[in-house]
Amino acid sequence: MTFKSILAATVATGLLASTALADTIRIAHIDPFSGAFSNVGTVNGKHVQFGADMVNAAGGVLDGDTLEIVRFDNKLSAQETVIAFQEALDQGIRIVTQATSSGVALALADAVKKYNRRNPDDPVLYLNYGSADPSLTRDKCDYFMFRFEAHSGMKQAAATDQIAKDDSIKKVYIIGQDYGHGHEVSRYTKEMLAEKRPDIEIVGDEFHPFGSVKDFTPYIAKILASEADAVVTGNFGSDLSLLIKAANSAGLDAKFFTQYSGTFGTPTAIGEAGEGRIYDAAPWHPDVPVEQGNADAAKMAKDFEAKYDSDLYYVQIVVQMQMLGEAINAAGSAEPAAIAAAMEGMSFDGPTGAMQMRASDHQLFHPLFVSVFTQDGITNDSEDTGLGWKTVLSVDAEHLSDDSTCQVEKP
Repeated sequence: MTFKSILAATVATGLLASTALADTIRIAHIDPFSGAFSNVGTVNGKHVQFGADMVNAAGGVLDGDTLEIVRFDNKLSAQETVIAFQEALDQGIRIVTQATSSGVALALADAVKKYNRRNPDDPVLYLNYGSADPSLTRDKCDYFMFRFEAHSGMKQAAATDQIAKDDSIKKVYIIGQDYGHGHEVSRYTKEMLAEKRPDIEIVGDEFHPFGSVKDFTPYIAKILASEADAVVTGNFGSDLSLLIKAANSAGLDAKFFTQYSGTFGTPTAIGEAGEGRIYDAAPWHPDVPVEQGNADAAKMAKDFEAKYDSDLYYVQIVVQMQMLGEAINAAGSAEPAAIAAAMEGMSFDGPTGAMQMRASDHQLFHPLFVSVFTQDGITNDSEDTGLGWKTVLSVDAEHLSDDSTCQVEKP
């Protein structure tokens, strides 16, 4: 089943699962639904549910079974995540999904591996829709773990291509959250710019506490003093919104190159002050369907907006749920081992183009778009700001690459 066929069935039947279906396949969604990053978990949860609803509306899986999402609040804590995982196990759930915070993802991946080693005849399938730390599929890949979004290194490859094209950028300041993802963004940025634009000077390389900085003014003061032409950050959620708010308040006019500016209230925080200088490397933005002339993807975005009164952003979460449905049907089973075997190496005609799940490490390759925040030529604005995102550089899945040499071991 392709994205187009799923969408066609959804349009025909609506986004309501039939109450007459025989059974449900439960999926544990573990994310922060309380605390400082609850806005992230809430947005993610809408996308997970929307993707499941699309599969269900298209007829469900197998003989009409439906996907049911069961939420578990991990408060963005690795310890709480492991507890939530155990609760899901106790409820008989054997498919879990999560992504917010790579540190949490690594803890969950480790817990899943340990459980599967102890229970080889009753394994758990872990679907990660976007944790950015490359190590998940680089040196910690696992047969029962699949990642559906490009990691930070792949995104930085696209972002640094755009930076390299901009002759006005001579000095770059790197700032990020002090954990795996932030450090990988820094490493990739420095390595890639050294190759693509060796004349660029890295005038700052700084890490700040994760999720606890309330005022980024002191950090912005350092960036101003460095006379940086561009700022590179992998921040997300409040850490990104507050960083950009502080930059606007201080009158910092440097360009920002980000990975998560399209959601979590960040477009609202950016406002008019960020027009033409905030860039985002991501799998989607609201005008991608318009730029591609893709009526099906545009319909999907409109359906999401109508259902949740908010913008569709995490298209890869929807893709994950669609590919899960396709894998269950291909396997003829909802058992984790059968799903994993069907998903490994799977090709998928996604809402933004061709996608491929690499068999060696279970990393999905999909198109990426570097876009700029602007009102010029925008059809769909973002968060009712009057501004939106316009693609300045697109990269097809077949042209993406990374440094993974990991090989999963089949059980």
